[in-house]
Amino acid sequence: MRRRAALIATAVTVPLVVIIGLLLGEAGSGSGGPSSAATSPAVLPAVTVTPPPSSAATQGPCTKVLEQLPQRLDGLAPRVVRSNPGSPFVVGWGNPVIVLRCGVARPERLSVGNADQDLEANGVLFLPDRGSSATVFTVVDRAVYLDVTVPTSYPQPPLGAIADAIAKALPAVCQAQPLPGQKPVPDTDLCTHR
Repeated sequence: MRRRAALIATAVTVPLVVIIGLLLGEAGSGSGGPSSAATSPAVLPAVTVTPPPSSAATQGPCTKVLEQLPQRLDGLAPRVVRSNPGSPFVVGWGNPVIVLRCGVARPERLSVGNADQDLEANGVLFLPDRGSSATVFTVVDRAVYLDVTVPTSYPQPPLGAIADAIAKALPAVCQAQPLPGQKPVPDTDLCTHR
């Protein structure tokens, strides 16, 4: 009889604990809207992206960058990102997903004619390539190339926190093409010539 009562008490206690946990989780969201669990990687489906090429030369610098990246990007929750073949140098945030890939190839658009389109964010030089559904911002002034794909649904690309992480991890190795009227930079120091 005692054993049966203990089993009944356990059966009632476990669901009650689960229900209380769920209620406390919703109460802790504080916004009256969806809780942070609604935007967590466990809730959002994984995304699959093309990995950067695998290279021994990019592993050290990319590891340093990933160590500095924020877990949440301007309030956007991290996403599960998969690639085939698998790469540890691909991360994502938010829905729709913003994807960073470290160790990508030198962008074909990186040339003297396109240098005036460079975008500087927190001391890091990006070359934007605008598409109809997303803009790819490629970091061109560090030891490795990184790209950040930002869907056009984001009115302001959250490059600041990414640039801060990159600047902490890696020093600049080249300079932007100077604008007309600015002091000239030796060709050997330009990002377009590396």
